[in-house]
Amino acid sequence: MPLFVFISTTFPTAIFSILLVAAVIYWLISLSGIGGDDLGDGDMGDGFETGGLMATLGLEGVPLPLAITLVALFGWLFSYFSELLLGVHLGSGALHWLFGAVVLCLSVAVGVLLASLAVKPLRPLFKPALHLPTEQRLAGLVCTVRSGSVDRTRGRADAYIEGDHLILQVRSDQPLKRGDRAILINYLAEEDAYRVIPEEEFHAGFNDSPTR
Repeated sequence: MPLFVFISTTFPTAIFSILLVAAVIYWLISLSGIGGDDLGDGDMGDGFETGGLMATLGLEGVPLPLAITLVALFGWLFSYFSELLLGVHLGSGALHWLFGAVVLCLSVAVGVLLASLAVKPLRPLFKPALHLPTEQRLAGLVCTVRSGSVDRTRGRADAYIEGDHLILQVRSDQPLKRGDRAILINYLAEEDAYRVIPEEEFHAGFNDSPTR
């Protein structure tokens, strides 16, 4: 077995390898739009801000999936090279497991430290979204009808923002059925719901707009 594969699939590097594979799958889904058109957006703020722990670690101000990806990447690099330079010479006994446990702790610490440095220049890219009210951030997003139907008085839909799955109350002038895709237009404060229109109608409106 090649040394690279051996180290990448053994403790403790394997833990970060799994995280990186999950991160790659997440970003591929985000780019492809399978999980929703806004799955990979960087909106943060209001009810979707990073918690106190993220702020303490210096990882606030960027999407949580990005922060986790960076921690996993830097942690993997530290763990891999620690194993490559030292771990492979310790055999597979208890000493190696003890060494692996120490490397795991150090890898997490180094990963968080380097990730906190890496996100600093990225924060300005997400600042506009940080200061938008929740209602404005959701307007224009694609949602999928969750309930059996949606009309002017009731209905629910699934939406995604920054990887968070939201279940929203929605209203539509045109009947919609489960699985239909729609666009969130505006927030109806008196009903605590969002007005939506079918995705096809939304795009048709733009296509039919006169060209200036």
